[in-house]
Amino acid sequence: MPIPPQLAKLLKEAPGLVKAYGPELIRWVREHPELVRDIVEQVRPRPRPHPTSEADDMSDASHDVPPAVSPAARDIGETIATLRSQVEYLLDSADDTAERERAIGWQGKIERLERAHALIAPGGSSAERERLANQVERLRASVVAAFLIERIEDEGGPSPSDADR
Repeated sequence: MPIPPQLAKLLKEAPGLVKAYGPELIRWVREHPELVRDIVEQVRPRPRPHPTSEADDMSDASHDVPPAVSPAARDIGETIATLRSQVEYLLDSADDTAERERAIGWQGKIERLERAHALIAPGGSSAERERLANQVERLRASVVAAFLIERIEDEGGPSPSDADR
């Protein structure tokens, strides 16, 4: 049985979903492709900005002045902002104390990452930026998986506990 394209996109963002859900998720994805597309768009990393051409750079009088924040640092900042909105959603839709406490813990981590990003983005070393990017990506993996599960449940889809039945 081929994997539905939208399920493949979900798996790319949170590989453990099928294991948690079982065949129930595959059925639901086939029945709600438009909803799954929307959910996937909310969790996909934003594309990196393309550098401008040299002709564009030459027409700009300030081409000798380096940008205050590099595109890579901007990407990290955008990812952190996206995580913040996803964690706020998780906090608002938490069904129990454990979900609420997990979301509050993630908020604290996001605040620390934002402070680190503010310090590192303008002039930090590439090793510092790489470490920060790795920390953001590890947190993103956890938050995205929880966000996907919560959105699917909130839209009437199966929950991982349904797979136990």
